[in-house]
Amino acid sequence: MLSAISSAKHSIFWESYIIDDDVEPDYNFFATLIEKAKAGVNIKIVLDGFGSFGLSSASRKKLVDAGVEICAFNSWFRRIHRKVLIVDGKVALLGGVNVGKKYKKWLDLQVRLTGKRIISALMKSFARSYFYCGGTDTELLRIREKSTIRKTELWLLENLPFTGRFMLPRYYKEKIAQAKTKIVIVTPYFIPHNWLMKALSTAVARGVSVEIIMPAKTDLSFINFANHLFAETMHKSGIKFYLTKDMIHAKVLLVDDVVGLVGSNNIDALSFDWNAEASVSFEQEEMVADLKIITEMWKKDSIPLAHSHLKKPFYYKFLAFIVRLIQPIL
Repeated sequence: MLSAISSAKHSIFWESYIIDDDVEPDYNFFATLIEKAKAGVNIKIVLDGFGSFGLSSASRKKLVDAGVEICAFNSWFRRIHRKVLIVDGKVALLGGVNVGKKYKKWLDLQVRLTGKRIISALMKSFARSYFYCGGTDTELLRIREKSTIRKTELWLLENLPFTGRFMLPRYYKEKIAQAKTKIVIVTPYFIPHNWLMKALSTAVARGVSVEIIMPAKTDLSFINFANHLFAETMHKSGIKFYLTKDMIHAKVLLVDDVVGLVGSNNIDALSFDWNAEASVSFEQEEMVADLKIITEMWKKDSIPLAHSHLKKPFYYKFLAFIVRLIQPIL
């Protein structure tokens, strides 16, 4: 990501949930952004006001003084959870990667995207977020009105609650229903809707292998209760769970080794119903093959879940219920 920013000659459009201050000297986004802004590169940053509370006023002032425009999204119930970087209108990075010292240690994933159609779709999507966060650049705002071809080899799937667009739930329903042999899901937080639980159980019943890779322990202790409860429930229906030793933050769907998805959405109500999300679906053989290699590597380094791992105190179910109840406002 830093190398992409360093290569910028004309523009950097960046949308992120978390941008923290605690960057390391060899991974200093702020210094690079300031250098690029002073060199005349047009830089717009859309960030979530809650997620990026770790970005200090002093750091924001340095960026703004250098010419960077920062727009923050603030809402009680919704988040901009997308992580998209577009450089010079030619190259984009999209996935689950946040910026901060602790996130460098996590297992995460983003895809590098090129091509006129997918970049055009991402530019339009960014322009919409920019508009709803108060952006005023008229040239950029005009992009949000341009027509784009949605479904191509690289297909942008987005949830934009401020426009009423929710593409991800339908996509998951369709791809899981169409699966013939295998479904692999990677997620840090596994708090699925009833419709998703039913869809996965139905897939197992018709002979599809369903594998879910998630962390043995997340960065949010209260989410562990819910993760364990839903893993226990779905494990009984025949779904295989693999627990990574390190915190995994990647968001992946791989179906029949022929179609893949990488993006920002977790398996929870926040991502499916509330937050602004951006993911990309692809069927290109090379990309799917690479994704399969990565998921197999994570699975190999994980601990297969046995029922004995799931024995928890009686109050776990109660706490998990509370987490699921309040999660939409977290």
